[in-house]
Amino acid sequence: MTLTQSINIGRAERKETIKSVGLPLVAIVFLLVLFSILSPTFLQGSTFVTILRESSVLLVVAVGMTLVIIQGSIDLSVGATVSLAGLVAASVTKEANVFVAVLAALAVGLVVGLVNGLIFAYGKVPSFLVTLGMSMVVGGIGTWLVNGRPVQVSDPGMRWVSQSQLIPGIPTLVIWAVLVWLIFSFVGMKTRFGRYAFAIGGAEAVSSLAGIPNRRVKLWALTIAGLCAAVAGILLTSRIGAATPGMGDRLTLDAIAAVVMGGTAITGGVGGVQRTVLGVLVITILSVGLNSMGVQPYMQAIIQGLVVVAAVALTLDRAKLTVIK
Repeated sequence: MTLTQSINIGRAERKETIKSVGLPLVAIVFLLVLFSILSPTFLQGSTFVTILRESSVLLVVAVGMTLVIIQGSIDLSVGATVSLAGLVAASVTKEANVFVAVLAALAVGLVVGLVNGLIFAYGKVPSFLVTLGMSMVVGGIGTWLVNGRPVQVSDPGMRWVSQSQLIPGIPTLVIWAVLVWLIFSFVGMKTRFGRYAFAIGGAEAVSSLAGIPNRRVKLWALTIAGLCAAVAGILLTSRIGAATPGMGDRLTLDAIAAVVMGGTAITGGVGGVQRTVLGVLVITILSVGLNSMGVQPYMQAIIQGLVVVAAVALTLDRAKLTVIK
């Protein structure tokens, strides 16, 4: 490779980084200004606390999703895993303490993630099909487990997980989410696993020739996604004081949208967990702002859908796509 080629590649990478990070930042500023003008009650301290609280569970789910998408794969079972983990945590608190309930919920995420990863990586079944089927299985198990009824949480320890305030004015829910984000941002940027995930997303055939254990990395990515979904289920159950079948269903598409909006290419190989927080903030600010304006739920769904399509269109690296299907 010549010096000129190296310089051109470096410029292209810097341009792509500026684009993928700059667009969500511009969107965040634009939405804050827009809703401040359109809604007199938006620009106040309580609104920003609401944004932090509302974004926390989505951020945890999106962190795990990022590690899967960065490889060019997808996990459609995270929403169902959130629901099942929450239902298990709420049910176990009726018979045991919060520590046992949290471990049981985490075990649910671990099992779902491992099964997804084993079938995908070693069974060589596309991640889309594996996780779509698993979402149905997991959702059905959750509904069967509680006979389709919500499970109330009365244990004060479980409520403390999200509803307490270790830092005055900041819900503990936010602290847990930020910790998960920081840990996996470090994993993605500074560890061998993170570098391997990028390599697989960039060119899986080449990474295999380079000696990267592709199947093992894929297995770990989906396992982590399952664990993150379980953590999100615990936090969501603690926050609302109950668990219901299907309570996490919407988080699947919101997480995918947040990852893409944050600058991680849906085709893999570009982005990272550290950027995902930007996409989460875009989605949350949009939702909170529309609620403050009293926009009807069906209109919110239409607007959010259009924003997601626009975000994908703007951030998609078409140079990597030889065929559009």
